[in-house]
Amino acid sequence: AGAGAGAGAGGGTGEAVRPLFSAGCPPVIAMGEHDECVREVQRLLHAKGADIGVDGDFGPQTLRRVTAFQVLAGLQPNGVVAEPTKKALYTSSVRMRVWPPQKVRQRVREVFPEVPDKAVAIADCQSFLDPLHILPNTNGTRNWGLFQISDARLRELGGTPREALDPEWNIRAARKLWSRERDFGDWPHCERAADAPRSPAPKRT
Repeated sequence: AGAGAGAGAGGGTGEAVRPLFSAGCPPVIAMGEHDECVREVQRLLHAKGADIGVDGDFGPQTLRRVTAFQVLAGLQPNGVVAEPTKKALYTSSVRMRVWPPQKVRQRVREVFPEVPDKAVAIADCQSFLDPLHILPNTNGTRNWGLFQISDARLRELGGTPREALDPEWNIRAARKLWSRERDFGDWPHCERAADAPRSPAPKRT
């Protein structure tokens, strides 16, 4: 379904042309869908500054970006594009531009002066240094932002998903968690990866 849903999306009647509300698009656009309706969602997210491919395939990256947009727009972050999210995609002033990786690395190093390299390695392992990275867990909870702060830790810290998608807040929250034991025990998988010996680069002959 959805073939031709993007027809006329480029102009004509301006605001009146909203393909997501056309008969060609289902009431709910969700994970696994692949059509012009998904392409329109991706195009709208990209126009708001999101780092997203516009390929018409509603996969994990689109799910992450839709969820992040919902959080930033004050909507229920359910990861599906129903009427409230469709409307917000066309009308919301939310911007999804984020810190570039170089700025993320610099700030992490400043906040973790004792272990700058390891802190950057943990953040890179957790989120690929993407401030809007969101990962769902099998039990329905989610991890948020640069250091993938869990819902449970977020509650402990008195934070919200929206705050967790702010890189400055997320880095400082990670610092609080690290400071408890002065280790990265909250990120066991990535701590092991950061501690693993790296193979030396092969020498050129």
